[in-house]
Amino acid sequence: MQSDEQLGWDKPIPDEMHVHWVNLFQDMYALEDIKFRRCIRPHNALGNPTLVIYADASNIACSTCAYIRFELKGGTFSAQLLTAKSRIAPIRQITTPRLELCAAVLSDRLRKVIEKETSFVFDRVLHLTDSMIVRSQIQNESHGFGAFVGTRIAEIQTHTNTNDWWWVATDGNAADYATRPQNPRNLRSESAWQRDPHYLTLPIDQWPIDQPCIKELPDNNRVSLQCNINQEVTPMMNIERFSCYKRMIKTTAIILCIIRKKTFRGILHTLTADDVRKAERYWVKMVQTEFEENWKERFKRLGPSKDEDGIIRVGERISSWLKDNWNQNQFMLLSQNHQFTRLYITYLHNTDHGGIDLTVAKLQSKFWVPRARKVIKSVKEKCIICRRLNKVVIGQQMGQLPERRLKPSPAFFNTSLDLFGPLMIRDTVKRRTRAKAYGVIFTSLASRAVHIDMMEGYDTQSFLNKFRRFVSMRDYPHTMHSDMGRQLMSANKDIRNMTEKRNINQISQIGLHQGMTWSFKYSANAPWQNSACESLIKTVKRLLVIVVGENVLSFGELQSVLYEEANILNERPIGLKPGYDISLGAYLCPNDLLLGRASNKVPIGPMVETTDTRKRFSLVQSIVTSFWRKWMRDYFPTLTIRQKWHTARRNLREVDAVLVKDSDLIRGNWKLAQVERVKPGRDGKVRDVVLRYKISKSDSMCDGKDRLINRSDQRLVLLLPIEEQ
Repeated sequence: MQSDEQLGWDKPIPDEMHVHWVNLFQDMYALEDIKFRRCIRPHNALGNPTLVIYADASNIACSTCAYIRFELKGGTFSAQLLTAKSRIAPIRQITTPRLELCAAVLSDRLRKVIEKETSFVFDRVLHLTDSMIVRSQIQNESHGFGAFVGTRIAEIQTHTNTNDWWWVATDGNAADYATRPQNPRNLRSESAWQRDPHYLTLPIDQWPIDQPCIKELPDNNRVSLQCNINQEVTPMMNIERFSCYKRMIKTTAIILCIIRKKTFRGILHTLTADDVRKAERYWVKMVQTEFEENWKERFKRLGPSKDEDGIIRVGERISSWLKDNWNQNQFMLLSQNHQFTRLYITYLHNTDHGGIDLTVAKLQSKFWVPRARKVIKSVKEKCIICRRLNKVVIGQQMGQLPERRLKPSPAFFNTSLDLFGPLMIRDTVKRRTRAKAYGVIFTSLASRAVHIDMMEGYDTQSFLNKFRRFVSMRDYPHTMHSDMGRQLMSANKDIRNMTEKRNINQISQIGLHQGMTWSFKYSANAPWQNSACESLIKTVKRLLVIVVGENVLSFGELQSVLYEEANILNERPIGLKPGYDISLGAYLCPNDLLLGRASNKVPIGPMVETTDTRKRFSLVQSIVTSFWRKWMRDYFPTLTIRQKWHTARRNLREVDAVLVKDSDLIRGNWKLAQVERVKPGRDGKVRDVVLRYKISKSDSMCDGKDRLINRSDQRLVLLLPIEEQ
């Protein structure tokens, strides 16, 4: 508003003049309002009028019209058109129910204008529409519909009472005049448009109106949530889909807030400790619905009873003790087979990954679960972190013996070898000079005969020289079995260059033309797979400590000691000891096959002095036959007993995640690998696998290539089976 100086007036208007003008205009406005009221209101009208607003729509237009109705003396009524409003339908085609809803919004807005611009105080306001769909939509919550319908219903419900909306037939809807073209004569002052509908002059209880409600409505996106906390039997959600106890309780608490507030705005509610407690008690009641009606008889030893919330509690016998502690309530009873129980036990276990007793103690601070230890043990066995911390290797039942160990054969026909050492020796000239030598042991798999020799080095050529000496004395074996050595296959390194220590390809060609086959053990770092030699090496080292002690011998001296040890081992009894039965005769030893007698002492006789070769052949055959007869009687039965690894376990499968046990690494740094391929044995048990992994240094991968290694299941920790991935 401009000031007096801006208007160019000489003097400002006095305050008295301002007040006079304001009062003048107010009087003029009041006078016009009185004239309007006198024009509309009949002189014999009683009380406040009633406002009736119609709404209708077609594919051409949306319209609304308002009639004011007065009660007259004598019990009659009069009605006339007060105002009307119409709009052209939008160019974009929409459905008729949506057009009818737009007309209802127009009706609501017209009511606000009338109440604001007139001084009438209406005794009652009625909204009439000929669309049952619109009337039913207004009776429902706006959030159950789409954006178009929901926003308009929300606007209507904000300014009007849903009980003010009624349905009327199309022929009784006065707004129908403005939704289609009309002749001007039909709209003059004395027309039905101005005075109709005729039923407005009747009492309201005689009007042709109704309040129907349709259940199936268009644009309805409502999700019905019905849950009676006290009587619900079916859970509100599938608890099997949850793997985290805290997430499940939080979701339940939010749903309960939505149900309590009867609106999805409950999602925005900040959860409290009381909400979490209610969610937990809800699931406790769901768990207890599994108990049969005879729960009192079934759990009578626990002293069961129900509290005021209908929850079964146990511990009545110690109720006096509970009152003297912070835990003022009895234990809530849970079923050991329900998912809620497993989730809660998993939640307790994951706090510290403690033992079974510790988890039981935590569980019994609130709940009582029959056979809880069984559930806790199952949870602990499936815990990935516990598997990684405990590092219990898989293991498998001891396999079947190969046929080469069960059938009689000549000495060293099937031979196994292994290297041991290093052994310290001194130089024959320079007495103070020290060097390393290595021992090599050959053992016959059937007769258990032993041949021990010395190697000056650990290279391929030194081994080939010693092998040529062995076959010169014992002949070429049919099969030779050995491992590949930890120098060639290691858990923390890739396959090294095979020519560094022993050339595997060159060794495997030895004796090829003599009919010998060389076989290498499948998995590296698994000495028990070559146990025929490993157990004897332990005995050899023990004898070296007894005979040599801390003395350092020369190469020749130490070789002589090893030859003597080989003879001692060949004198050892194998199989059952016949000392408890004199009829069994002398014990069985490998020398019985090698020398024809138990020791290397000079035989006493009697000797058969004859030139008849047949008798000499019979003598040799009788010695061999006697050995194998004792072998079948004393040694063969011992092979049927499994000395360890008696229990059959789950076979490793492809894609299983494992930890590779390596004695060269710290326990916490064992490598993570994946089973690439399995190799079942003759009995179907998997004892050897091919693993795939990556080499990493300082928490970074050396390269992007995957590495493959062979390992025995005795060196693996099953971390994540394929069925749990």
